[in-house]
Amino acid sequence: MTIRPRSPQQLFWLLQCSGWLLVMGVSVSVATLVFRDPGTILLFSVVRQALGFGLTLGLWRFYRRWPAANFNIGRHAGPIMLACIAVAAADVLLTDGVHLALHLPAVPLFVERGTVFSRLALYVAWSALYFVIRQELETRSTELRLARAEAANREAELQLLRAQVNPHFLFNALGTIIAEAETNPAAVVTTTHAVADYLRYSLSHGAHRAPLGEELAAMSAYLHVERAGQGAARLEWSIDASDAARLASVPTALVQPLIENALKYGLRTSPAPLRLRVGARIEVGEVIVTVENSGTWITRTPGEKTRDSTGIGLANLRRRLELLCGPSARLDTTAPAGFVRVEVHLPFVPPAV
Repeated sequence: MTIRPRSPQQLFWLLQCSGWLLVMGVSVSVATLVFRDPGTILLFSVVRQALGFGLTLGLWRFYRRWPAANFNIGRHAGPIMLACIAVAAADVLLTDGVHLALHLPAVPLFVERGTVFSRLALYVAWSALYFVIRQELETRSTELRLARAEAANREAELQLLRAQVNPHFLFNALGTIIAEAETNPAAVVTTTHAVADYLRYSLSHGAHRAPLGEELAAMSAYLHVERAGQGAARLEWSIDASDAARLASVPTALVQPLIENALKYGLRTSPAPLRLRVGARIEVGEVIVTVENSGTWITRTPGEKTRDSTGIGLANLRRRLELLCGPSARLDTTAPAGFVRVEVHLPFVPPAV
């Protein structure tokens, strides 16, 4: 069963009614101890609280003229106190009028004076409670709006970051197919099927997370296209992932930018053939994805662009991991002898049921 949150208006009426019913219950208990006349007990315990209910509605209408966003207790404390005094005076006058109209027995002077201050204190307390609750609701409402705005911005940024990945593959794939059509027409069909397999995966994953195994299968098609374009003598690749790692839910487009990076820079620094290895495993509650290639690490200056890269690959991925996984995710780069390795650590998330 879904419980809908109450609106500020509904919450006001709930607290207003329940609060005054509580005051009425307490006043009945006190009035039976102080007074003996049933009419006086009824006046001070029921009629007076009904008057209080109505008078605080007047305060509510008055206070609503000050929007919560512009409310300042230092500036509004004086008008609030004057309003409470005016309402307390009206309470006393109306109660005395009812008392006289019904010809009820006289009330002791100390009781009458005491009720004046107690009613003023009651209206001051009601006002303080009203502004505290209103300010809390306004704060929560502002936080909710900011959270929704942040979520919308995050969603838009993620969509933009994902869109920056896909065109790279499309440009490379089209160039490969054109090259094959000129030199090896028979291979065009196989390569086209590989392109179709990758695009089917890419276009069917609008969500930001998916099983790692699905992307690894798409990457097999991706690397088939790349090997067809580069030639078997220039590229050797392998994918080795445990069954548990393949089932893990990870951010989509996680492996592709790593492979793109390895191909672009590995082909420039590695002796032929470029050896590219993709691995995935589970260790101590983490999914560890590794992409390594033969060659050496290329250090680029900030903002530098080359003819075969816009320089957004790893920076793009780091930003996406930060948005989707927070500080628990990290991307490490190392350079063991003759190789460049990029390793991504993510908290293990089981597949959605």
